[in-house]
Amino acid sequence: MLSSPSTITVTTTTTFLVPAAAHKRHPFPATPAVPSPPPYASACSGTARYTSACACIGVTPITSTATAPTRTTTLTLTITAPSSSSTPPAPAPTFLLRLVNSGLVYHGGPLDGTFGTLDNGDGALVGFNGDAGADAAYFTLTAAGNLVMLTNGFVAYQDAGQVAELLHFNPLGTVLAEGGVLAVCAIVGGRLGCVAGGNAEFVLCPGEAVTDDLFLVGVVEGGCTVVGVDAIVVP
Repeated sequence: MLSSPSTITVTTTTTFLVPAAAHKRHPFPATPAVPSPPPYASACSGTARYTSACACIGVTPITSTATAPTRTTTLTLTITAPSSSSTPPAPAPTFLLRLVNSGLVYHGGPLDGTFGTLDNGDGALVGFNGDAGADAAYFTLTAAGNLVMLTNGFVAYQDAGQVAELLHFNPLGTVLAEGGVLAVCAIVGGRLGCVAGGNAEFVLCPGEAVTDDLFLVGVVEGGCTVVGVDAIVVP
């Protein structure tokens, strides 16, 4: 259902000075002509005496200044805002992380096809320990592309300056306060990809003490295997 458009009307009033009408120019004498005394003042010999006589009885010249004419213009502007949908945007999907393309075996069984779980071995991590899905952790993405583990509401990040590090999860406020680098992720063709600083490869490292926890690296070290992580959307 669409909401009706909203209309805003703005009225402004502007006053302009109107320039005097143009007149045909005539040559003027260098010295303006001085009017002669009127006939009834013929007793005054010359303009100077006439002016002086007027001043003696308190009559002085009057100078009048005409007010410049103005014009007022009123402008009405109507703005119609576009309609907006009352339906909220679709929420980000909830998904599981499924390991693919690793070729790794863990505790006698293949890891490919198993799901990531919450591993608290070194803070909150994503662990692949052969889980078929019953204990799998649920994830989503924020509008900014941050990977959120829904089990605890923590966001994925790494410490600044690391080229090979576990993908950690912590509260957003803690990550920002400690200068962590948030992982920015996207799902393309069903495959999850993330970048944190210059790190963009998911790996598992069987030679490490934490053999089944997910790393995000910029340099693949010896004993580590590049893996794929599918995002399996759930209702």
